[in-house]
Amino acid sequence: MTDRWACPRCRTGEVLAVVRLPHIWTNAAGDSVRGIRDVLLCACCDADDPIAGPIITYFAVHGSAQPDTLVQLIRYLLRWIHQTRAPKQPDENALNAEAEAWYRGEL
Repeated sequence: MTDRWACPRCRTGEVLAVVRLPHIWTNAAGDSVRGIRDVLLCACCDADDPIAGPIITYFAVHGSAQPDTLVQLIRYLLRWIHQTRAPKQPDENALNAEAEAWYRGEL
């Protein structure tokens, strides 16, 4: 595994899928702030999630998307995608962690 695919939450798990969710917040001045949140599926962090579990198992068994089982993988991914939600407010801890990673040159 390369750092490119390492999970930013646990730093050891492999990121298997990413969903990009657009969102809009209203800031303290009353202005709309548009953004995008990436929701990552990590083989370690999400192993106990009953919706993510089949995707993790799929990649553990097959290694990558396979033409003969692609319909099955798509079904698992769509189920996972449909349960993801954009945040209602910014996550201050995540923002601070991302800023620190940027300053360290990791982004």
